[in-house]
Amino acid sequence: MDHTHDDMPDAITIARCRELLGDEAEGLSDQEIDGVRRHADALAHVIVEMFLEQRAAQE
Repeated sequence: MDHTHDDMPDAITIARCRELLGDEAEGLSDQEIDGVRRHADALAHVIVEMFLEQRAAQE
């Protein structure tokens, strides 16, 4: 499955993701970086959702 930046309009670029990953990005293809980016995006959404649910439960 070929993913482009257009698939995730709010996503950071592959280049920015490589910059953030630093040495960990060495030797990874753009496709592998895209996979890391997608997983990080999904995890961020889950964390925000968990935070909002916890905050709502405390109110």
